[in-house]
Amino acid sequence: MNNVSPEVVFELSGLSCGSCVGKVKERLLGWPGVGKVEVTLVPPQARLVVERMVTVDEVNEWLAPLGKYRAVAGVPVAGGPEPVSPGKAAAAGGGRAGVTTYRPLLILMGYLLAAVGAANIARGGFEVAFSMRLFMGGFFVAFSFFKMLDLRGFAAAYRSYDLVAAAVPAWGLVYPFVELGLGLAYLADWQPRGVNAVTALVMAVSLAGVLRAVWSKQKIRCACLGTGFNLPMSTVTVVEDGVMLAMALMALF
Repeated sequence: MNNVSPEVVFELSGLSCGSCVGKVKERLLGWPGVGKVEVTLVPPQARLVVERMVTVDEVNEWLAPLGKYRAVAGVPVAGGPEPVSPGKAAAAGGGRAGVTTYRPLLILMGYLLAAVGAANIARGGFEVAFSMRLFMGGFFVAFSFFKMLDLRGFAAAYRSYDLVAAAVPAWGLVYPFVELGLGLAYLADWQPRGVNAVTALVMAVSLAGVLRAVWSKQKIRCACLGTGFNLPMSTVTVVEDGVMLAMALMALF
């Protein structure tokens, strides 16, 4: 008979300091059925020894009184099955996890493309350079907005896979403002060569971190839409960063 208690690790968003770690640990230790808790800031995660496997929704329900702290899909360490996140449940139920999981991202992309289409209609014809500039401007402004809803939470999640943010944590706090600046510059058509050069550099570095995370099969959360949506790191993120890099290089050269 297996008497080993199940152990599971959850990635956390919203952790920004030692005080956050202490609050989350104290809260989790008060959860009935949890025998041992270890919470770390780098990487931002919680390791729980539990009487039974718990789900992401259960963890988040217990953490809800603390406010901004949230858990994403857990990884089993010993004993018991993997806790099922909503996205994985959809996958098991009918193969629609891709659409369900990435619905916020797909809706946002649809809105951006619709806005670009409407702007081209107003101009009386389609123009590639204009469409790319408008799309990139809207992309950066929209994505920076979602990141700024929980700036510290985004910075913590971003640090788990971005090369620069891992070495310089403050970069995670600055990055949304860089996105906002780039977005406004594209929309205003201000200094296009310089803006495209900065965009190419920023997206190349971001893509390198994403590729490393995907190739190493790390089960981490993509912070592209901040902490408000549970988007897993995958090839979708690679395509997203790769397309932006390609458009910046096309406009530059």
